[in-house]
Amino acid sequence: MFIKGLTFFSGFSHFFYGIIALFHPFFIAEFERYGFADYRMFIGVVQALLGLGLLVGFYFHKINMFAALGLIILMLGALLTRIYIGDTVIQSAPATVYLCINFLIFRKTIKSIK
Repeated sequence: MFIKGLTFFSGFSHFFYGIIALFHPFFIAEFERYGFADYRMFIGVVQALLGLGLLVGFYFHKINMFAALGLIILMLGALLTRIYIGDTVIQSAPATVYLCINFLIFRKTIKSIK
């Protein structure tokens, strides 16, 4: 039950963030700060689709596994970017937390598929 809660939280969060990253002025400015302004639309769409993949993954475990793996990669990139641009530990915390959450989801899904 705990992992299902984390999966819903992560899926909804990533879906929502991916969508607002496409349009909200704050997130447009953040992507410029990260140095990824040219990739904002691509990253936002991928993040929204992977978040949706976690939600659909409640019914299709392999989709859940691949969505969690994709989000692990995305959050690792986000964390490394934040370290590279000199963000504080507090500023980097969301990427770190979501990296851990998605790793737990991935690990649990792998075990349930076997």
